[in-house]
Amino acid sequence: MTSFDMNPDMIIEILSHSPASLVGKCRLLNKECNKRTYDSSFLKLNLQRTNSVSGYFLEFSERLMVHSAFVRDLGNIPSGSDEISLDFLPPGRVSIKACDASHGILLCVNDLPVKGRQPEYIVCKPTTKQYMILPKPKTRYFTIALGLMVTGSDPFRYKILRLSQLPGNENRRYNFTFTLVCEVFDSDSFAWKRLNNVELPKEDLLVPRTANPVASYGFLHWLTTSNNVFRFCFKTNSWSFFPVPENLASDDSLKLTRYDGKVGVISSRSKEGVDYQDLWVLERSLGNSWVHVKEIKSIGLEPVGFSSNDVVTLADLDGMCSYNLNNGKSQKLQIRAPKFFPSYYWTMSYFPFYSDYERVELNRRSNGLSTLSP
Repeated sequence: MTSFDMNPDMIIEILSHSPASLVGKCRLLNKECNKRTYDSSFLKLNLQRTNSVSGYFLEFSERLMVHSAFVRDLGNIPSGSDEISLDFLPPGRVSIKACDASHGILLCVNDLPVKGRQPEYIVCKPTTKQYMILPKPKTRYFTIALGLMVTGSDPFRYKILRLSQLPGNENRRYNFTFTLVCEVFDSDSFAWKRLNNVELPKEDLLVPRTANPVASYGFLHWLTTSNNVFRFCFKTNSWSFFPVPENLASDDSLKLTRYDGKVGVISSRSKEGVDYQDLWVLERSLGNSWVHVKEIKSIGLEPVGFSSNDVVTLADLDGMCSYNLNNGKSQKLQIRAPKFFPSYYWTMSYFPFYSDYERVELNRRSNGLSTLSP
């Protein structure tokens, strides 16, 4: 049998014309391919050639109202595209709860201002203005965390994880200090399924309404109050815990992120009067060994995420910017939101977003619940 190795540059050229789903599969096969396809030069070319868009959904609150705006981070504006927003969703108090950053799919919750009405769970693709109102979860417990992951592209399939707080009178039956009810929604069955409860380590918690979990290699990851990482696998419907790097165990500045497709953790420190952020990444998806990969000199803003392996997105209450790690140059990102006033909002949430403009089937089961815009 004749072996044949394709030129790496040729592979990258082919992938630059390919959708994110195919690029993602190829990243799993080759380390060099994985690294090169997370470079900003490749991502910008891929966005242009596949008519795709990259950026963040910025969400901010004004009293009881929730507002959102889409912020582009790699510069591409697809031809003939409208401004991306959530204005096509049903009226109400709609907020983003989770996203699949690689497929442009959001999970939103509509807290209807009607007494006694349960919130609506909505999955949507903003670039095509498609949305789907999902069945309500089986339990009505207080939601602690939500996560979303696209698990198949042909046919299109996604799953949602909901973790909710077990009431105190039931929680006392367990030996652990905090027990979470675990439910998974599968678009194939179009139904929620309750799994075994999640039992957190003693004196450890998931903070209610924490940031969007970090997705990597089929797992969702959250940081706990004791600096452990909670990991959930959709393939096996199982969960586990592992610690952050040992030298960061007592650090209260930690933030989970994604870098080169891997789970990362960002820490802050000062050295000789200069502030730095350190980036550590998990060496293997099923392991618990961390590797230090970046030292980023602070410019006074907080890291939001990595647009590529050489560009980090930074933010504060005044706005957002892209910071190039290779040349140290920063570029302010434009926030087009008429109701956004710098320094006016107490909290803001950031949801990474990378999407094409191809329609998807959000519901493969024809059951009358599909709500797709024309």
